[in-house]
Amino acid sequence: MLGSIQFTLRYSAQQMKLHIRLTSAKNLRAMDKNGFSDPYVKLYLIPGASKATKMVSKTIEKTLNPLWNEQFTYYGVTNEDQLKKSLRLLVLDRDRIGSDFLGEVHVPLKDLKNDEEIFYNLRLKEAIM
Repeated sequence: MLGSIQFTLRYSAQQMKLHIRLTSAKNLRAMDKNGFSDPYVKLYLIPGASKATKMVSKTIEKTLNPLWNEQFTYYGVTNEDQLKKSLRLLVLDRDRIGSDFLGEVHVPLKDLKNDEEIFYNLRLKEAIM
């Protein structure tokens, strides 16, 4: 089992914004010799240029149950984007050299209703892309 991730999404069509509140993750895999991981999250809007839409959370050291409580906002998200794009959350373990994959989730933006906040508690999956 790869664990789970908890976050909230809200799309505002009028403001053309996607708000993400990255809350936490639970029961992540231990990737380090100390029995823990140093998890962080990369967020992307896909499809699209990954460098243009990448956002990164802070790293929480030595834990399998990180609490981030961070907010991210994508600006200029059109109604067309909302119908065609997904949010990808990629959970990684930070190491001195490189990062280890812990799991990921994709959420189609078309599932969001305008100005309605939705809480997600999703199981992480193996690499999707």
